[in-house]
Amino acid sequence: MTREESFINYFANLSIESLNDLESFFAQNAHFKDPFNDVIGVNAIRKIFTHMFATTINPKFVIIHNAQSDNILFINWRFEFLKNNKQWKLDGCSRVSFDSNNKVIEHIDYWDPAEQIYTKIGLLKPLMNFLVKRLKA
Repeated sequence: MTREESFINYFANLSIESLNDLESFFAQNAHFKDPFNDVIGVNAIRKIFTHMFATTINPKFVIIHNAQSDNILFINWRFEFLKNNKQWKLDGCSRVSFDSNNKVIEHIDYWDPAEQIYTKIGLLKPLMNFLVKRLKA
């Protein structure tokens, strides 16, 4: 199994228990960024995923597609979870860079929280819908 296949398998089967294996995949000084977090280091990355498991029910990443070139892996995914008795599905992608030791040195998630979360939350919904209408061509 290639490092990319191993990482995709790990990512798709992420669990609270598998967070103990982060060091097997991420370099100690790895950079992780998503729309809410921008951290460096395995312990900081573990904290983000621990928070994810603590605040959602049955979170999982469904891998839709992936592509690779040199030391870069792109993963198109759907993040599915249950929260407040509502099923959520967020679409996004990750750009994952590997170092010379085949460990992830950078993991950057790209997805749109405005469209996929803010427009669906009580008080934010009317405001976001108003903004979208105002900014639409």
